Amino acid sequence: MTATLGYQGSTGHKLIRLVNQNFLYPNNPSFFAVYFTTPDVNSNYNALNANLVRRFAGGFQLQANYRFSKSIDQLSYEGPGFVTNQTYPQDNRTERGPSDFDVKHFFNLSSLYELPFFRHRNDFVGKLLGGFEITSIVTARTGFPFTPVVDARTSTPGGPTLSPVRPQGYRGPSSLDTSNNAFISGSNFPGGGAPFFTVFEQANNTVAPPGIGRNSFRGPNYFNVDLSLVKQTRLPGFLGEGANLELRANFFNVFNILNLSSFAFGSNAVTIGRFDPRGPTEPGVLFNNPNFGKATTGLAGRVVELQARFRF
Repeated sequence: MTATLGYQGSTGHKLIRLVNQNFLYPNNPSFFAVYFTTPDVNSNYNALNANLVRRFAGGFQLQANYRFSKSIDQLSYEGPGFVTNQTYPQDNRTERGPSDFDVKHFFNLSSLYELPFFRHRNDFVGKLLGGFEITSIVTARTGFPFTPVVDARTSTPGGPTLSPVRPQGYRGPSSLDTSNNAFISGSNFPGGGAPFFTVFEQANNTVAPPGIGRNSFRGPNYFNVDLSLVKQTRLPGFLGEGANLELRANFFNVFNILNLSSFAFGSNAVTIGRFDPRGPTEPGVLFNNPNFGKATTGLAGRVVELQARFRF
């Protein structure tokens, strides 16, 4: 068995974002939207990678990988529009936070085991009952980050207002449960998120600039096991020395484990780049919804796939 420990890092500077210039500068011509490619986004990634490998021997091999990492940026998708997850683009410094795809802990274990029964027999019994192998992949990771928002508007230097807005403060618990049960029952925020966040109102029905960080909360964890059962059968020699028939049954999420979908930015409602409180009632990330912090959808359950392959 071989174990390795390594560091991986990268940094990016002057990455672009497509931002409406009416949000950034006053006295702009009164067009509905003026988008420029603005090269002012920075990113960095740091990771500790641990690997354990057992090379194939005695009908068995194994590979395990663990990653402890952090990805930080000011924007994960260049845009334009609402889904870029920038609630205060006029001050790019306030948008620095975990990347939309950041995963703090990630573990992956893959293995292959050739069943020893009748493995070396070339007679009829060996072809019928031998040649079986089992492969598996176990995946576990922490959740993706998400940004709580409020259905309010904040002003911009150019005049247009932005919505939704990040709250100005958070007064809830510092440690939150990221298990499925917490996002099904809403136990992290009983009664909704309103008692746990602060919003400061300003003139003209707007609110103050955001206070809590972008992507400062974590969504549900993920755990999955995939399994394959494979039968290899050698075929008569007149078809060629390497001819064989492979029968395979793949079981994705073999234990039918419930994994919840992560929260998309502003997942309550989106209409043409702005929040619409009259839209769908999905609780999502809107903190003043009584069901804030509750998941509404899950990922795929068990899927079975059958394959037959002739090799020659």
